[in-house]
Amino acid sequence: MIQQLNWEQLQTLVQAESIEQLSMRQLNELFHAEQQMIPFLPDSICQIDPRDGELIVYNSTRAQRPHDSATPLTPPVSVEKPCVICQGKTTGIVDVARLSQGATFINKNLFPIIYPLQNILEECRLQPLYPDPNHTGRRSYGFHFLQWTSSQHGQDWHTLSLDDGLIVLKRLAALEQKLLYESEGLMPPSETPPPRKPTHGFVSIIKNHGQLAGGSLAHGHQQIGYSNIMPRRFYNNWCFSERHQEYFSDYLLRENPAELTIRDYGEAVLIVPYFMRRPYDMILLVKDKNRQYLHELTSSELRAVTQGIQDAIRALLQIMPLLGREPAFNMTVNNGPGAGLYLEFLTHTQEIGGFEQLGLWVCQESAINAATYLREVMPPLENKIDR
Repeated sequence: MIQQLNWEQLQTLVQAESIEQLSMRQLNELFHAEQQMIPFLPDSICQIDPRDGELIVYNSTRAQRPHDSATPLTPPVSVEKPCVICQGKTTGIVDVARLSQGATFINKNLFPIIYPLQNILEECRLQPLYPDPNHTGRRSYGFHFLQWTSSQHGQDWHTLSLDDGLIVLKRLAALEQKLLYESEGLMPPSETPPPRKPTHGFVSIIKNHGQLAGGSLAHGHQQIGYSNIMPRRFYNNWCFSERHQEYFSDYLLRENPAELTIRDYGEAVLIVPYFMRRPYDMILLVKDKNRQYLHELTSSELRAVTQGIQDAIRALLQIMPLLGREPAFNMTVNNGPGAGLYLEFLTHTQEIGGFEQLGLWVCQESAINAATYLREVMPPLENKIDR
């Protein structure tokens, strides 16, 4: 039998035969008279991401709305396949460091999104590839690396000790430093004019965890892209600093409400941003505005950032299954011109719909509720952070 709302049932719901019959005042009154909507009203708050102007509205009750379409709430049963990394079916390794168990290593991405050119045009060496709307496109090039958090399958940031995590971060910082400072003549300047020691090209560091977040392999890893392309988020950070004459991280340290702080590590702080787009999104801010890159961090700052990364990931891996969600998130490192230095943890706790495609994000949790819950589930500090 075909499911349908028959004509007789439909007529019991009709309040006007056509929209032309209603004045705006009447339409407003009809909305306020709809009692069944009362428990599900929005927060009536709109926040703006100051980097790009994207808008976010909030309604914590939307998570309760009925769903009858296929959803990722019950992850598909998967049969664990042999790991190609554990089998050594990968590219040559360019950096390796021993951990307390196993090792962390960096190699070339077998399926790169950017690749070095044999002959680089002069214009490519001089001018970065900005996401300028007037830009007509030209050659992109560079290097695409993978950093495997551990050679042991199943080991990643959330299972490593703090000391091992620190080794992983230091090797990531060493690669970043090598690329930025030894590529003159190969890459365009990162900033013109340079405010200090000149850097060249742009280092993009990301982590995709879970299939919904773009993860293709379960063996824990980070991706590092080095190219003449300035990613859109980097460009937004730079534009923000040009408009406001301060780094975005400095702005957020000052303007984000104190009740949205999750944990303070001394040299870094983990927060829920007031413009949270998806439930449990987090930002890890390095407090010293003079830091723009990982390799510039002091030993205590590296330790604080490592602890923040581990805490954020452990919290997400605990929370998402409780929400009935497959653990999936992206970690991105915001570095370079205009950013200061901060890391984002962008969760897949909610799907993207049509409003989001228009630049209006609908978030079904409030930032204050998210911050409160994250503080509750945050694991204890492994070691006291030096202050």
